[in-house]
Amino acid sequence: MDKNVIVMVKGLEYETDGSPGEEIETCQPGVYKFIQDKHIVTYEEPCDGKPGMSVHNLLKISKGAVSILKRGQIDASMVFKDGHHHLGTYCIDYGAYSFPVGITTSHLAIIEDTDCINIEISYNLELGNNYVSRRTVCINIRSADVLP
Repeated sequence: MDKNVIVMVKGLEYETDGSPGEEIETCQPGVYKFIQDKHIVTYEEPCDGKPGMSVHNLLKISKGAVSILKRGQIDASMVFKDGHHHLGTYCIDYGAYSFPVGITTSHLAIIEDTDCINIEISYNLELGNNYVSRRTVCINIRSADVLP
């Protein structure tokens, strides 16, 4: 994979009755490196409603695990492994509001190809030990010069 990549993230939150709810999608340029058997991808994501503000994202992808570290308007650390429960915090507006977050991964698939990586994640989200929702995220990372 080339150094310059395109990162496409699609996420879906399910309502408590199981019906599809809010959907998010972003497509951003990023930088790819392969270091110590890990795919490392960094990219900036603009903040909704805050022109000029962004969140710096660091993805680490290894065999059977994906971690996402967010810094900026949102600070968060998320780790996804099949059957794994991750406890962390989710901070917004530079730490003004901080929430304890629990993530239980029910499905993780990482498909690697020469010029792309596809990731599928399904997980349950908890805030303050209270179930919030079931979510799915699909991440596609591809070399910038490869058409989708």
